[in-house]
Amino acid sequence: MRSRRIRALVPLLVFALLAIAPLGASAQTERDVEQAEDALEYAEAVSSRAYQNWLAAREALDAAVVRYEEVNAERERLTYVVAQLYDRITEYEGEVVDLKDRARDLVLEAYTTGNTGLIGAAFEAGSIQDLLTSQVLIDMATSRDIAQLDRFEAIKRDMERLKVDLGTEEAAVRSLELEAVDLVEQMDDLDRQAEAAYAQANANERAAMDKLRREEAEFKAAQARRAAAAAAAARANSTGRAAGLDPGTTPGFLCPVDGSPSFINSWGFARSGGRTHKGVDMFDPRGTRLQAVTSGYVKLRTVNLGGLVSYLYGDDGNLYYYAHLDSHPSGLGDGQRVAAGDTVGLLGNSGNARYTSPHLHFEIRPGFGSAVNPYPTVRHYCQ
Repeated sequence: MRSRRIRALVPLLVFALLAIAPLGASAQTERDVEQAEDALEYAEAVSSRAYQNWLAAREALDAAVVRYEEVNAERERLTYVVAQLYDRITEYEGEVVDLKDRARDLVLEAYTTGNTGLIGAAFEAGSIQDLLTSQVLIDMATSRDIAQLDRFEAIKRDMERLKVDLGTEEAAVRSLELEAVDLVEQMDDLDRQAEAAYAQANANERAAMDKLRREEAEFKAAQARRAAAAAAAARANSTGRAAGLDPGTTPGFLCPVDGSPSFINSWGFARSGGRTHKGVDMFDPRGTRLQAVTSGYVKLRTVNLGGLVSYLYGDDGNLYYYAHLDSHPSGLGDGQRVAAGDTVGLLGNSGNARYTSPHLHFEIRPGFGSAVNPYPTVRHYCQ
């Protein structure tokens, strides 16, 4: 498209030159002549083979970059879907474990009360699943137990369906990752082609290339300014969760990063797949100690997007989320109580942050509910 526009300019430039030519020398200023000569040189430069080769490589590179961004956005969206599927399957697996434990309790109860029918059914069952659906167990179970046992088959079916969905989405993610690798190789090759064409160009051709580069840079800068202004206006006009908590509501709060973290108010910044940023990213060297902002108990998990994470269920009624950890501290167990200032992780870039600088993604969820902007809180206590 750009090359077609440039080719269309050439006749116009020639026409301008012809329009000047019939005038007498006295009617032309030196500036008119210089402008006409410059226009002719530019027309010749943009129609040259070197310029067209350079332009073709740049246009192909632009297209590859756009596709790469699309692939990356879709990969991140699917990674998020995969994480949700993993979480749901984990919930189901936990429920299945509970049901199996209840079945074992019923068998043990039968043994202690002399219920030989259930004991026999337990020995005859090919698996704990068979025992869960056996009539003898159902006959013995209370109404509450029956409601739980009835869920077993439904849970098992849902788990199988989710695992199929999970396999499909994971395959799609792998395919996008391979395409992204190919695109990176293409971009490198096209960039080399463009540089080679530039190196082979003469001074006039290079001047035309440089001019187009400047115009593109100015256009992109203007776009970036407009986008930043729109984002700032959206944040300024937003209320509720974006406003965060008044620091006065969290007395005794400790900075989550035991160092000198760098951070900005990035709440609401755009993320791939139409998501927005729901926390604050706090940058510091890898391995920096992350501390409990208040007393409470922790859950330690590994998830797709956040990588290694720690959930701190604060005694103040808030949930605090620490993501992208390098590791969990040795000696800290899942469900363990911690005091304010205890280590709950070490700063890193696990999960979908593996290609970024080490940082902590930190969230505050009042009442264990939806996240609010943590920036006002960490700004008050960390700086």
